Amino acid sequence: MSKIYRSDGFDVSVSRTEVARYLGYGTHEIPPRVLKMLEEIEDTAPSLLDPACAYRTMTNDEFFHSHYVCHISAIVVCLVTIGSRLENVVTKYKLSGDLSHALILDSYGSAAAEAAADVAENMIREMIAKSGLKASPRFSPGYGGWNVAEQKWVFAAVEGEKMGVRITDGQMLVPRKSITFAVTIGDQPVDMRDAEVCEHCGMVNCRFKHED
Repeated sequence: MSKIYRSDGFDVSVSRTEVARYLGYGTHEIPPRVLKMLEEIEDTAPSLLDPACAYRTMTNDEFFHSHYVCHISAIVVCLVTIGSRLENVVTKYKLSGDLSHALILDSYGSAAAEAAADVAENMIREMIAKSGLKASPRFSPGYGGWNVAEQKWVFAAVEGEKMGVRITDGQMLVPRKSITFAVTIGDQPVDMRDAEVCEHCGMVNCRFKHED
């Protein structure tokens, strides 16, 4: 079995622009009342983050059963999370009836999870570069043509439960601010993100729709 690499406690920088996108504002100006609450949350939310990741290089004989990446010779699979503390505070806001702060903090958490995934992806790229190979852009179960049901074997491959994360029968990760992804590796890695599928996908807040 190939080695599982783990890292935790790394720095995560959360962009206000990304938080605004998750709130649905996109490039529009954030209303003053919302901006004030967001500024309050930005002061305290970083202390609620417990970022961690685990990743593992796999060859085709280890994931041949996959319907989506079975034609790839080698990939790196990864699980990243920001932990449960932020979500616990979101729940407290909801229970107290403060839905505005709950929504903003939850959006901050979504942006933080993506930022943590960016950090993990860069770690993987550095590892791959040392071997003289290249890595594709990351792609995740549930996006494009990759069935979310395959998240189960990705989770198992990196022993996600050791990070305090669990996966439900419906293939949802708990804590929710957790992400699985993969990159293909090689001299000319295959980009598994389908631009045509993305163009017609109904997920208006997907960050990849806004990438060049």
